[in-house]
Amino acid sequence: MFKHIFNHFFNREDIRRIDTEFYPDPVSSRSKDDFPARARGLIFNEIEKCTGCGDCIKVCPTACILLEAEPIQQSKKMRVNVFDIDFANCIFCGRCVEVCDPQSLIQTKEIQPAVFEAKDLMMGFGRGKLE
Repeated sequence: MFKHIFNHFFNREDIRRIDTEFYPDPVSSRSKDDFPARARGLIFNEIEKCTGCGDCIKVCPTACILLEAEPIQQSKKMRVNVFDIDFANCIFCGRCVEVCDPQSLIQTKEIQPAVFEAKDLMMGFGRGKLE
């Protein structure tokens, strides 16, 4: 054991060998397509498909989704005014994506929502309130 430690610290070939791994890895992280097929990234809502059913809110373990919808006049459909996801609380489990019947929720390959303040991690997808 001591011979291995001695060789590691004092062997001339080991001194020249670089053990530093750069982040992000310049070889494996060149594009978003290099991520594993089942990688879970940020959640995106195609608001045109969203029906405002609220199933995503029911299954979310961290309650990071805020949904406000109102019925459209003379129709059974709902208009989604507010659909906000708080990525500061989201654990990217994908339950909301799995339960979404209209398939408006998708998980992208984007994994780094880098911001300076946690309040900027709130992402809004709604159409806005009608006046």
